[in-house]
Amino acid sequence: MTWFVVFFMASIDPFAVKTLEFETRNECVDYVNNPSNSSRLAIEVIAKAGFNDDILAVVCLPENDIPDDEETGV
Repeated sequence: MTWFVVFFMASIDPFAVKTLEFETRNECVDYVNNPSNSSRLAIEVIAKAGFNDDILAVVCLPENDIPDDEETGV
């Protein structure tokens, strides 16, 4: 199963970082919790949401639990 990092934001619909794929949930969580990856994650958020939106949650979800772009409008 493929896992992705998903951001829940205050003003825009949730979005997954589809350029980062993980084999397990733990691998995904370890990536998110590693401070050396913060720049990459920040770039993904800024590219999608800009600088002024609040991050409400960052989660790792399996591919089948991520809504399609058509469903979220993203």
